[in-house]
Amino acid sequence: MSGFTFELVPQNPPGAERKTVFLLLAGTAGPYGDVLLRITRYPEEATLIAEGLPQGSISHPDNPGEGLIAVDVQTRLTIGGVGAIISQKRRALRKEDRGYGISLGDRHYTYLRLDAGEEELRESERGAVVRQRGPYRGSRIVMAALPAADATDLALAIVLQAADTTQLTVPGMIVSSVMSIFNNGQGNV
Repeated sequence: MSGFTFELVPQNPPGAERKTVFLLLAGTAGPYGDVLLRITRYPEEATLIAEGLPQGSISHPDNPGEGLIAVDVQTRLTIGGVGAIISQKRRALRKEDRGYGISLGDRHYTYLRLDAGEEELRESERGAVVRQRGPYRGSRIVMAALPAADATDLALAIVLQAADTTQLTVPGMIVSSVMSIFNNGQGNV
């Protein structure tokens, strides 16, 4: 398949859902059709709804507040009914080493921050499969599915738009660690 670019645009949740939905992102993912990523407040969970892609979700049992989903070893991530195992070298200084390691069945991914605020999903055998610019709260996210990407790669990349990725940079890690001390008195371990 050749690569393509698409946008995920924030939407206003329908009236009854305004109290329960934190963020709603919608777009058309090229040949895979319409996609919707719904991030709910309580319970805090993000769910991918797309007819052309595997179903996916991400949640955290102890997410400390309303917003994007915290990512650590307790994060629950599933794509197409397969649970993922997530790891990260939180004390690493190089951006290549700070990426999230994601094992999804027999696939092994790294999700990392590039220069200029872009993020990239890499699969161990095929290399880069999806890149994205953004997200900036309240604005659109531009995603590029590279030629090597398949439906599972794209579903994973879209679901990861609900993840809190501040830990992917050293400054983000420092700010997050300091803020966690003030959040219920618990440090980031």
